[in-house]
Amino acid sequence: MLSQLRRIVQDVAQEPVLSRALSGLVADVKQALKTECCSVYLANYDQQHFMLMATDGLNPDAVGKVAIGFSEGLIGWVGQREEPINLAAAQQHPRFKVTPEVSEDRFSAFLGCPIIHHRKVLGVLTIQQGTERVFSEDEESFLVTLGAQLAAVLANAELRELASSGTGSKSRSSQLNGLPGAPGIAIGEAFVLQPACDFNAVSLQRSEEPDKELSRFYRAVKITKAEFKRLSERMADHLPTDALAIFDVYQQLLDAASLGNEIEQQIAEGWCAKSALKRVVEKFARQFEDMEDAYFKERATDIRDLGERVLIHLLDTEKRQFKLPEKVVLVAENVTASMLAEVPRAQLVAVISLCGSVNSHAAIMARALGIPAVMGVEGLSLMQWQGLRLIVDGYQGQILLDPAEAIYAEYQQLISEDAELSAHYQAEVGLAAQSLCGHRFSLMINAGLAVDPDQSNSDVSDGVGLYRTEFPFIVRNQFPTEQEQVELYQGMLNAYPGKPVIMRTLDVGGDKPLPYFAINEENPFLGWRGIRLTLDHPEIFLVQIRAMLKASIQSNNLHILLPMISDLSEIDESIRLIRQACFEVGDELALELAKPKVGVMIEVPSIMYQLTELAAKVDFCSVGTNDLTQYLLAVDRNNARVASLYDAMHPAVLRALYQMGQQLQALQLPTSICGELAGEPAGVLLLAAMGYDSFSMNSSQLAKIKWLLRRVSLKELQTVLRDALDSESPKEVRNKVHRFLEQKSLTAQLRS
Repeated sequence: MLSQLRRIVQDVAQEPVLSRALSGLVADVKQALKTECCSVYLANYDQQHFMLMATDGLNPDAVGKVAIGFSEGLIGWVGQREEPINLAAAQQHPRFKVTPEVSEDRFSAFLGCPIIHHRKVLGVLTIQQGTERVFSEDEESFLVTLGAQLAAVLANAELRELASSGTGSKSRSSQLNGLPGAPGIAIGEAFVLQPACDFNAVSLQRSEEPDKELSRFYRAVKITKAEFKRLSERMADHLPTDALAIFDVYQQLLDAASLGNEIEQQIAEGWCAKSALKRVVEKFARQFEDMEDAYFKERATDIRDLGERVLIHLLDTEKRQFKLPEKVVLVAENVTASMLAEVPRAQLVAVISLCGSVNSHAAIMARALGIPAVMGVEGLSLMQWQGLRLIVDGYQGQILLDPAEAIYAEYQQLISEDAELSAHYQAEVGLAAQSLCGHRFSLMINAGLAVDPDQSNSDVSDGVGLYRTEFPFIVRNQFPTEQEQVELYQGMLNAYPGKPVIMRTLDVGGDKPLPYFAINEENPFLGWRGIRLTLDHPEIFLVQIRAMLKASIQSNNLHILLPMISDLSEIDESIRLIRQACFEVGDELALELAKPKVGVMIEVPSIMYQLTELAAKVDFCSVGTNDLTQYLLAVDRNNARVASLYDAMHPAVLRALYQMGQQLQALQLPTSICGELAGEPAGVLLLAAMGYDSFSMNSSQLAKIKWLLRRVSLKELQTVLRDALDSESPKEVRNKVHRFLEQKSLTAQLRS
């Protein structure tokens, strides 16, 4: 039976024409189960019915014509119950619907099984027989197993057929879903971009002329650096400094301190330049891919993109010439920062990456450019996208293929509204962040991607609420020196004079190991990471703290944040080491250094129950809602199978945040929120009602959040909060916030 199941599913998956795939399916199932009839009905949610799409046993003329309502007949009953229905005498059942067109008078036995994909009923698969009998457990098990395996195949089959034909029904649009990478809505034509060359075509070869190979490598690196400089200059008018710094990161990776030194070593050992490049690039890319942390996993794409650029110049590949549509929706297997720069900004309207996540540089740059992006999209092969007319909804992570004119007009209206709203946000970005009742808020930004700090936010934000220090450690092949760290931190601290810059100490470990400090653990999210690792290696911790202290001598605006705190003793040991570093730096520079303010990340649930003791030890705290939500709900948000269960608006998470907020306010411990919830409009409104008044977010969200807070009062928000805390699901929470914003004509702000 297992081999039959596999063959049937494979046959359906490999047939590009949906009607032929379904015809083959019913014939194969009928033969495998030796029954007299097999049929398949597919759901149409626009019409709220199941349509007979293929049959071997019923009247073939009824295919594509007979529809059974979602609440009608045995087919509708299977769909409603979402489980198999097995009847010996189907026509005697009160739910049986007489449909003369299908000619099923001669059949008594009926077994119907739902086809469900991601909790959505896609259709119903049935078998029937003339003899009155209940189908056996083995037959029922076969049909249930087949339905489960067919679900994903059928979910994409209609889309494959649409792409192959280049046309679709004008009465309804086909939809693909992915991850929301960058907010916004765009309409355009898909343009597929592939790397000019890749390492799969490079066979490893040795050379007896290392000097010649080294010269070829140096030349290719020089041309590549110049190319990145041109791409950076091309994007300079469209990107803030922190996003533009991606190209600086690429430049640094080519230096001897990063990839360059290892490639030179490989050449010295006898490999030709392209082979040495391949060996080193693939080694580093694998190290990043093995990391559990989604942000650092995405750096493998950057490493490969960089390597392919150098490879192009090693092979002297000619520069590509593109004939682009007027409005380009850039589609690639893995969209890279350099691919984005190849398309003129005036023509680029959206980005679709079949792989990748919201942490990819493509998504980061799309957010900075203000264009929508959808990541991790399945359903079509790469070349099937070429030339398709698309609507890209970066808010919801949805893509509509070949949209109907009515839908097209609706989304055009949404695009116009977004442009108008953005202008409103920017008009008030320089005003105070305060509610209608006069309550002041502190709005800060999250930073850490940039090699050079982005000073464009220094006037409109209240500082840096979270500066991630990991990236300089990740892009090197050894720990950065104290002086290298001083220079990096100094730039950020000096960019925000008179405003706090909260620097989080190194947060790497089991889930995001350094390439030169690999750690293998079975459960990295609960393993050796964050403060646990750096306290076990005080030589790493002390050098970083010393660098922070030296960098802040002139600006005097450093705050130190400790990550992954789960035990009070970790705070005690960290503060002891910070005092030691203060003494060492003061002694070295003949200065009297005061200990900077020290805070902790509240992201591990255990520390929520020791807030009184915590307040006696630290100067402030920062709530990391991303990890806190993950740990409270026991959901890995980077795992596609359970990612839908991850939701910071879950009532349990909101109640935990509320109870914690009440206690922190009573303890008078300054607190900020630095997770993604701080940049989500509905989330900020509820957090403000809880009493939180300091939020740190991506810079792209700051203007919108400030504008929204200026149009609400705490009293009305507290009423919404009480209702939200009584909810049973995240959906119910969002509906209640939506109703409130609807009353104030602010519903457009929920598109975040």
